[in-house]
Amino acid sequence: MRHKTALISLILFFLNFNSYSLTFKDGKQVNDDPNESSENKTNNSSPAEVDEERYTSGGQWEISVNDKGFIKYNEQKDFIKFDSNDVQEGRSFFDQKDQNDLYQIHAIYILAKDSKDKKYDINGTIQSILEDSNNLLLKNINKKFRLDLTTNENIDISFLRVNKTKKEINRLDNAAGYFTGMAALNGFHHPKKIYAIFYQDHYGREWGQVGDAIFSGPNGEVEIASGVTYLGGSGPIREAWIPNTHELFHALGFVQLCAPSAIIERNSEWGKNDHLNSMNDIMSGRGGDLYKIDPKRNQYFDHSNENCEMDLNKSAYLVPTEEIFQLQPRSETCKLTRWQPRYRHQRSLNCLQRFNF
Repeated sequence: MRHKTALISLILFFLNFNSYSLTFKDGKQVNDDPNESSENKTNNSSPAEVDEERYTSGGQWEISVNDKGFIKYNEQKDFIKFDSNDVQEGRSFFDQKDQNDLYQIHAIYILAKDSKDKKYDINGTIQSILEDSNNLLLKNINKKFRLDLTTNENIDISFLRVNKTKKEINRLDNAAGYFTGMAALNGFHHPKKIYAIFYQDHYGREWGQVGDAIFSGPNGEVEIASGVTYLGGSGPIREAWIPNTHELFHALGFVQLCAPSAIIERNSEWGKNDHLNSMNDIMSGRGGDLYKIDPKRNQYFDHSNENCEMDLNKSAYLVPTEEIFQLQPRSETCKLTRWQPRYRHQRSLNCLQRFNF
């Protein structure tokens, strides 16, 4: 991993999944949450049955197959439109032919309508971020994200220029949802893929967010969740593996609110926060070393927590993949739920089938 051990300047990283802000310094995280005090305790109770629908975000951006310009994922190559000025050697505007048919992470490089192209998709920048994330996983859990590879074994990174300017994007309440929705509109809604989105410029003071959109098709609605990293955001590009890894873990369904150290937020809609109250973890909301992934194996990876069956170790999007694997946890309405005591595999499969029509 090419992370610098030298001091870096203060990094403000607003993980906006629950409007919760985090401050980073020297690769470590400092508590900066005005709504939470150190008096909050972890919650070890996990009821066997909960209202899973309550613990969904609902998807804040909506797209439909009836929207103008909609492209089906399996027809993308034939119908995708792009500006000839964006054509560069080695660049792809669509999801290229896959090396395999397994569950995987696909990267998308997004520019605003008026962004100057810095070519992060073809100059090795995004590739390095993805590799750094995988190096973190390999060091901690001896697994890595299964990245979408082309038939010649290169990381498949797609390019997309959206229809809003940088100023218009910064006026949005939910830029991450917008990027996820625009990607889906342009054919990036493959049922076996989760998208790692890299926006070239900044969005407020954010460094990373979960992007969620509601996809409406002939088979019903289904939420699309992606990990969004702002390459012009509050942190340096060389450290962008932090939000990329963190937000992809969120998109996979973690941290589940039944985890023993899930942060309690008494005045919030969920009553909890999908970050950890404990320190020293990539998913921590309390500070410390971000180079660790559930080191005690008691929160979200290879744990044995009762009535909390979602386990990152079993994710279908990691390799090596367990024989009995898990997909994203889904509610009855096919939204991503942050509290699923018992994993419901068939439901998750049925939800993904809604993309096939």
